[in-house]
Amino acid sequence: MLDTTMIQTRGFRNSDAGGFEVRIRLPYYRGLWASLLEGAAVTVDGERYDAASIRWRLGGVEYTLGELTSSTTARWGVDEAATLLVPAPEPLGIGFHDVAVDLRLRMSYIPEELQPTISTEERRMVITR
Repeated sequence: MLDTTMIQTRGFRNSDAGGFEVRIRLPYYRGLWASLLEGAAVTVDGERYDAASIRWRLGGVEYTLGELTSSTTARWGVDEAATLLVPAPEPLGIGFHDVAVDLRLRMSYIPEELQPTISTEERRMVITR
């Protein structure tokens, strides 16, 4: 089950592959084709990680932002979480961290001059191991 907030309580952890992971839900009332994603920037404790460097996991498949935006089949369902795989030189320390996500989406029916829609959320999260 997903939390109602964009940044999910579960899924914030150090990654075995290096860096860390943040699990998010789509802040939109229906699913979205992945080609409409413009990326997500993540800020942890004041350090910003650019959207271009973040990999995505949707439906168990990992993508770069470029692969998502050029995909004709990848879709982010409204009832599924995406995991942002954030590269970092060192794992995050155990304890509390201030986490913010800026998610940029395009909507197929919104005029181009009003795009993208940017959803921003901040939460205090914890790394336990």
